[in-house]
Amino acid sequence: MSGWNPPPAPGGPPGPYGYGAPGPVPYPPPPPRRSSSAGLVIGLILGIGMIFVLLVVVVVVVLAGNSHSIGTPPPTAGGYTRDYSTESRISSQINSQRSIIRRATDYAIDDVYSAVYESGSDKYLFVGGNGDFDPSDLYREFRSAVNSEISSNVTAAVIPLADAGGDGEAVCASVLNRQSSLSTYSTALCAWATKDTFGTIMPVPEGSLSTSRSYSYGTVATAMRLMRKDLED
Repeated sequence: MSGWNPPPAPGGPPGPYGYGAPGPVPYPPPPPRRSSSAGLVIGLILGIGMIFVLLVVVVVVVLAGNSHSIGTPPPTAGGYTRDYSTESRISSQINSQRSIIRRATDYAIDDVYSAVYESGSDKYLFVGGNGDFDPSDLYREFRSAVNSEISSNVTAAVIPLADAGGDGEAVCASVLNRQSSLSTYSTALCAWATKDTFGTIMPVPEGSLSTSRSYSYGTVATAMRLMRKDLED
């Protein structure tokens, strides 16, 4: 029939938009945008920085909390009251205790203070000061200092203490003074040490040694722990 064109034969080339021809081919979708890691990196840097600052603050606080000093002895310490009259009459005992503390610190102690405190019939001599110390050396150095100071009729045994009444280390020298074959007097000298401070506590005998009350090192150690809280800042 004129004016009519038959469809193309199967397998023939399709026209550009004719029957059986595909439409325009779309462009492939763009690849997904990669998220930037800059924000994550910055966040990590800031987090690490905050942790570092916190660690520095903690170290400073800890170091400051472990810093101590000994100053002018207060009027009371650990429930004991300062006894100025006894201080004036026991200069030889004060000097002996000063000598022990200087030897025990290898003469590194400065600003040495002393005071006598009493409560009832108990009197204790405190000698202490400031410096740059190694508390781990306390046992060895204190034992050597005590043995260098005692006389031939005196024996001393140095005992480390588990409780120093605070940080640092503490020891006591249990001292036995033989006045004669029948008369002995026992006492103790206790000491504590931190990296900044060094202090000693010892009973003050009343009257002659042969008639004075004896003290165990445990009793003196208890007095030291009580008094230390007020003698050391």
